[in-house]
Amino acid sequence: MRVVLMIRESRHGLWCICSGEAVLYDGLRFAHAIRLARGLAREEHDSSGRACSVQMTCAEFTITLVQHAGTAPSRCVAA
Repeated sequence: MRVVLMIRESRHGLWCICSGEAVLYDGLRFAHAIRLARGLAREEHDSSGRACSVQMTCAEFTITLVQHAGTAPSRCVAA
């Protein structure tokens, strides 16, 4: 399973961090939203090993800011 965090512009020139339709943080300045989303993705990847990415979205385009590849599940081999 892949985790995608999105940074979107909210009201009055501020920004929010979303996961799907759920707003995780709102009312952030642009640079703070980027740093926070990147940190959240890194923590999620480090703790779960799942693939995580951060995207900045608007009506015209989507930019991927960071991607953490998932790790392959470890396999136990019986001897």
